[in-house]
Amino acid sequence: MIPHVQLPGHAAGWTSKDRAAVAVDLGRSFRRTGFVFVHNHGIPDDLIGDVYSETRRFYQLAPAQKSLYDATEQSQFLGYRGLGRERSRIHGGTEACEQYRIGHTTEEATLSCAVDFYHGPFPKSLELLAHLTQLGDRTLAACALDLGLDEDAFTPYLIGSPLHRLGLNHYGASYPAHGGSAAGYAMSPHIDLSLLTILDQDEPGLEVRDRDGRWLEVPMVRGALFLFLGDYVQRWSNGRHRAAPHRVRRVERDRMSIQYKHRPDYGVVVRPLDVLIGPQEQPAYAPLNTGRDYVAVLRSILGG
Repeated sequence: MIPHVQLPGHAAGWTSKDRAAVAVDLGRSFRRTGFVFVHNHGIPDDLIGDVYSETRRFYQLAPAQKSLYDATEQSQFLGYRGLGRERSRIHGGTEACEQYRIGHTTEEATLSCAVDFYHGPFPKSLELLAHLTQLGDRTLAACALDLGLDEDAFTPYLIGSPLHRLGLNHYGASYPAHGGSAAGYAMSPHIDLSLLTILDQDEPGLEVRDRDGRWLEVPMVRGALFLFLGDYVQRWSNGRHRAAPHRVRRVERDRMSIQYKHRPDYGVVVRPLDVLIGPQEQPAYAPLNTGRDYVAVLRSILGG
């Protein structure tokens, strides 16, 4: 069963009392499942609808036009990932979807042209990115409070150029036949290399795995957003907060999803925090560099 939490409106307006209450409600879900539907988030429905319209217009472009925005290491992986571009890490084929990424960049890596080029087709998506960044910040603060830390405990890891990203994804009903995968899903099971992910979908397809190993379909819930934790919070908390394995099954109708990933600054090394390792415990996770190690993963699935 997927838990549901009522938020106190838009994250920008939360009081200290609100933040403490949210920490209790979200913390309960993060410890048990790592995923939750959030209601009353305050992000306008019409803005989310506008982002779907932008996404639809882009994916209706001719292949040659879409390929102008091709995502490479030199674009810091912003831009377009065409069908068959992303290799699966668990089977021999590719993922059966098209993807586009907008978001923040870092001065510590090459950027082949102005970031505005990649953002050009998506002005409404940039507005949504700002709203989701506020919700991501408040959610991360709730994680800290639930773990017994100060609510700003994780802020130092996001004060430079946090690499928050918004993914605009398209899963075509005919795509599995062209993606090179014999698997029964359109996106392979994985855990996000992020702090947390916030997602909306216009058709069912997302599935999430619970603690008992069961795959649960994530339904479409009007007005709610689906929020789940990624690898980095699980590492920081030494497993107290659970990252959510998820996948996308083969879809029967064309499907789009809006997928926001909240990330720290480039090059932050994420390891279990000493304060969260009990006297009889050992670190359950190795350190991971969110710059070098993360780029190596993207190279392996996308190439340069």
